[in-house]
Amino acid sequence: MSRTAKLALLTLIACTPDPGVTDTDTSTTSGTDPTTSTTSTTSTTSAGTTTTTDGETTAPTTAVTATDATATDATVTDTDATTAATDATTAATDTDTTDTDATDTDAFPSCDDGVQNEDETDIDCGGAICVPCIDGQACLVDEDCFSQICDAEFCLAPACDDGKKNGDESDSDCGGSCDPCVLGQQCEFDGDCASDTCENNVCVDEGCSDGVQNGDETDIDCGGSCLGCEESQQCSFAEDCLSLVCTDNLCAAATCDDGVKNSQETEVDCGGPACAPCMLENLIINEVDYDQIGSDLAEYIEIYNNTGAPVDLVGKRVLLVNGGVNPPAVYNSIDLAPAGTLAQGQYLVIAAAALQVPPEAKKINFALVQDNIQNGAPDGIALVDTVALKILDALSYEGALTMVPVPGLGNVSLVEGEAFTEADSNTEDASLSRIPNGNDKNNAKTDWAYSKKLTPGAPNQI
Repeated sequence: MSRTAKLALLTLIACTPDPGVTDTDTSTTSGTDPTTSTTSTTSTTSAGTTTTTDGETTAPTTAVTATDATATDATVTDTDATTAATDATTAATDTDTTDTDATDTDAFPSCDDGVQNEDETDIDCGGAICVPCIDGQACLVDEDCFSQICDAEFCLAPACDDGKKNGDESDSDCGGSCDPCVLGQQCEFDGDCASDTCENNVCVDEGCSDGVQNGDETDIDCGGSCLGCEESQQCSFAEDCLSLVCTDNLCAAATCDDGVKNSQETEVDCGGPACAPCMLENLIINEVDYDQIGSDLAEYIEIYNNTGAPVDLVGKRVLLVNGGVNPPAVYNSIDLAPAGTLAQGQYLVIAAAALQVPPEAKKINFALVQDNIQNGAPDGIALVDTVALKILDALSYEGALTMVPVPGLGNVSLVEGEAFTEADSNTEDASLSRIPNGNDKNNAKTDWAYSKKLTPGAPNQI
């Protein structure tokens, strides 16, 4: 075969890819590709197999001892051009992937993004924001689960003995698909109750709605194992009454001083819309009697501590304000420091020496025997902290004092909310009192009342 024919055959073999061989180009030669340098040589093995440094193995041929560098380089250059095109395509693909990742990174975490993030305990559930998790999902506390049961950090299915109201139960571990509830437990349907009678979402005896006093009822269809009775209905025990107060075998209305947590109270005799707050931020002025029948010999001002802790009276003063001048002026300032510390729930009474107070109350005497507090109208009283420079409490009586110059505090208002306009009496024993006792919801018109029961150093009564 001629030299020219051999070269042509070798060129054809080099350009024909072997389907069973993968190109792993590791060569380096300077070619026409400006971005790739590739060197390719051809050698002949003893077995008659021609091998290039590209890693390709060609079909067997006769031994060759000489190669045309020009033909070989041309072949390699074509291969490199193909590789460069492939690399360019790959680079374009990589760029698109980077753009997609950047978009994903900008997404905000949410309860439906298919990822466990934020405070979720499992994917898109649990934590403070997302819905509770279903049975088998991860949790940290009971509230992370629909079943309200988190055990060993996994949500468990509701059960009729787990001590929780969950699943389709109407009360804890009863009603729905569990055993029926007993009298007094919550229900949604008659079938939730062992008595088969659900009234006002409470399981009652089937005879509690028959219009007849029977069974252990204390009045018609109430008391005993039925619902509690209303005010003035008959009772035998406190539990027979909705108010939990049974007096002389009659149910009494709930009050803020009956010693029972009832009605809408949040604690015993406090909280809710009707009673005084259970705890206050500051000392308060609780009761004032500035006018008596005849001479004013029994005047008093009562201070009450319901802050939840003892209060040091150093720096605390009571200011008496004359509203009959313009501008209003402080006509007396009473230092409370001599009384020491006022305990939680304790009263301090400022009064004439002759006035008696309960032994558990503290007392500071007025300087004068009588006429220590002016009778209006209007006049005012301010309880101030001269160290913190703030008004702790105030009362403007028989009118509104809203611009009172107070040393260190500037002009202050003695009116909380709407003004209390009633007056004390000089024809009967009476006082101005916070009703219920200690009631301070920052509205003088509703916090204060005219009371015919004088209680210096003790809880107020209407």
